[in-house]
Amino acid sequence: LQKRLICHKGDKISRDEKVVVHCKSGERSKKAISLLSKKYQYTNLYNLNGGILAWRQKYDPDLIVL
Repeated sequence: LQKRLICHKGDKISRDEKVVVHCKSGERSKKAISLLSKKYQYTNLYNLNGGILAWRQKYDPDLIVL
């Protein structure tokens, strides 16, 4: 989600299950989780540490990330 959508539609995210938030490096998703947790009191959001780049390096080095 883009930052403006997070601010306006963040309450649409499921609260009934764990949600992994990710971006390319993990920094924007960490900020998004902080914003969502403060604004909407989410407790079920988890950051993909290191983002999709770290995930790719560990699990699928052939994955193309743009």
